[in-house]
Amino acid sequence: MSARNETSAGHEASDAGWLDLHFESSRPEYEAAFLDAGIRPGWSVLDAGCGSGSFLPLISKAVGPSGFIAALDLAPENITRVETLAGTLSQPPEIAAHVGSILSLPFANASFDCVWSANVMQYLTPAEFELAVGEAKRVLKPGGIFAVKDFDSTILQILPMDRALFARFMAARLKGFRDRGVLGTDCGSTLPMRLGQAGLEVISRKGWLVERWAAAPRFTHDYVRDLLAYFASVAPGYALPDADQAYWRELGERPNCLIDDPDFCYREFFVVAVAGLSALPPGQEERRHDRDAARS
Repeated sequence: MSARNETSAGHEASDAGWLDLHFESSRPEYEAAFLDAGIRPGWSVLDAGCGSGSFLPLISKAVGPSGFIAALDLAPENITRVETLAGTLSQPPEIAAHVGSILSLPFANASFDCVWSANVMQYLTPAEFELAVGEAKRVLKPGGIFAVKDFDSTILQILPMDRALFARFMAARLKGFRDRGVLGTDCGSTLPMRLGQAGLEVISRKGWLVERWAAAPRFTHDYVRDLLAYFASVAPGYALPDADQAYWRELGERPNCLIDDPDFCYREFFVVAVAGLSALPPGQEERRHDRDAARS
């Protein structure tokens, strides 16, 4: 695994091994957030930007054998992993995996009850986000939902790292996202607003805090180790004081000195926003009521 954890599609921090570690580190909160989205048995669900398929078992369990799942990702190696994972599931629904882009979905109009997309919007420009929402609206059935998960890294903390040093790093990192024109890893809390501006009705919005204290659980230990190596690999490209650069070089070589500190604490924050088409055809309000009741 490279320090930048790239896929063949060129996206940093999206390599399958990296994604799997992150998912396992945050599994209780990720599972609870997914269940809160309200996906029901028998639904057809598109996992848009499925990555290594971390959410596939949860989607499979939610829709049951009578449902249908389409998994889509830009990286062919991720689709290969999803196809292998699908073969290990107990009583799965029909699952179809596709290499493709969420900006041009290879599916017919009104094909899905739900489009689920986790940790994808951060890589998009605002214009691409509008395209992605437009495609989600196109493939959703009347009364269907678009459920989107992403980070708000403004709340990321790795203690006992010096807060001012980490703040300088994160400010430089967010500036890098702005310079590239993408939404970036702080976009999570803006998702409800962006979905509303794109013509969807926001049904629910909720933030989730992941917090792990010393001693770091195994998956958290390994994930934060790789996260620190990743941060150390990109730090030289940021305009940081020399002392900060020296700190990141040393931390990249010896991440355990921070992770094994008795005062270690890792916190991340993410948001799941669920939205639907603004106007429903006659007869669909009952379906929305049933879906919302199931979520409550």
